[in-house]
Amino acid sequence: MNPVMLEHVRQIIQKFQLITAGQKLIVGVSGGTDSLVLLHILKQLAPRLDITLHAATLDHQLRGEESAGDVRYVEQICREWGVVLTIGQADVKRLAREHQLGIEAAARLARYDFMADVAHMQGASTVAVAHHADDQAETVLLHLLRGAGVHGLAGMGLRSSVPNHVDLSLIRPMLRVSRAEIEAYCEQHQLAARYDSSNADTSLLRNAIRLEVLPFLTGYSPHVKPALARLAEIAAVEDDYVQQHVLLFTKSAAVTVSRQQISVDRDAFRGLHAALQRRVLLWMAAQLGQTQDTSANLVLDAIEMAMHGRQGAIGLLGGGIRLRVEYNLLLVEVEERAATEHHTPLLPAEFDEPINIPSSNILVGWTLYVTLDQPQNAASVCGIAVPNGSQIVLRTRQDGDIFYPLGMEGHSQKLSRWMVNRKIQQTLRDQIPLLVVDDVVAAICVNGAWTVSETFAIRNTLERIIYFQFLENS
Repeated sequence: MNPVMLEHVRQIIQKFQLITAGQKLIVGVSGGTDSLVLLHILKQLAPRLDITLHAATLDHQLRGEESAGDVRYVEQICREWGVVLTIGQADVKRLAREHQLGIEAAARLARYDFMADVAHMQGASTVAVAHHADDQAETVLLHLLRGAGVHGLAGMGLRSSVPNHVDLSLIRPMLRVSRAEIEAYCEQHQLAARYDSSNADTSLLRNAIRLEVLPFLTGYSPHVKPALARLAEIAAVEDDYVQQHVLLFTKSAAVTVSRQQISVDRDAFRGLHAALQRRVLLWMAAQLGQTQDTSANLVLDAIEMAMHGRQGAIGLLGGGIRLRVEYNLLLVEVEERAATEHHTPLLPAEFDEPINIPSSNILVGWTLYVTLDQPQNAASVCGIAVPNGSQIVLRTRQDGDIFYPLGMEGHSQKLSRWMVNRKIQQTLRDQIPLLVVDDVVAAICVNGAWTVSETFAIRNTLERIIYFQFLENS
């Protein structure tokens, strides 16, 4: 027994009233170190807290027998510890295609939906997960790299809502416990946790942050992880203050909410501080069912439209939500036509996935085929010269992207300017597919036609040529 850590977690639970006596608690368990320790600690504390535990584990069907082995191990542990367990399965790859998500985001969606289903079936109102202080540091740094605002820098809270299930609470009892403390507890109690081999894949940004970026920063500042956690706590307080003012505004006479449209008095919106303008737009998009994160560029463009746009001007907020200027009103509404109705390959905003050679990459409505041999069907084919050992990524545009259009004698152009010159519809610019080789934009696909960078143009047959082809799914 480790009374210090047990007492620490108990104090967190009681100080922040994460659990109430007599309730049933759903505990997410993967079989890894963190979730195994969480279940073990809650099992020790359950009599003192007067709670009942119900474990939930999900097979994401991403790692074959390894995933199935995790489930069997969790089943064995729960049987030995006397904890009731519900097992689920999810086809995460199919979910990613249907919702236009990356694999990590789709897996997260599947996990929370599954745990919410278990909670509803068990009559529980709270789900516990094993995020800890190091996870918090990684999350804050990840959000910082993506240009997050105060809300993103607040990271994860000790208590929040289960994503897409506002009727359920999500608690993180170990959020102020370090990974080192958890691993020491695991070793002391001889808990043989399962190892997820995908956690070593540094092509995934979060893994790279954990395994490479944070250790590098720690070499310069040994206390970088606690500093990031402290930043999250400060940002969370300030975020709460801003959110209170957002809710005050949205409950005022300036805002009218209906099922598929929210109207705002334009002068009232113009009178808000810029920080509140952003948050009000995000709040309205969320009320209309938006679940994906809105890029900062879209929000800033929409604010510019709201402040200075003419009658009928439209700004895209992502996720099928748009802002429209209607005389003295701003209308935030569900789009009449989703971008997926365009017969051209498009990606979700901020899509960013590594590409293997060869591979078939199934997307919403389309599949990107990558081969070393030139396809017989010449439709929508792009061939580029790629040096051996290069990393290829399929993504959407990012701030600072530049492009070297073929025929401009090596002169570069901002990608945003190139898109304007090509008269690409503004609402689609954040979804145009880009092939990026070693962080350099190599080719752009617009309306099924590819434009290749001068840098990666084929000069002779001795070069290593990779072929890319979008074909519409039947």
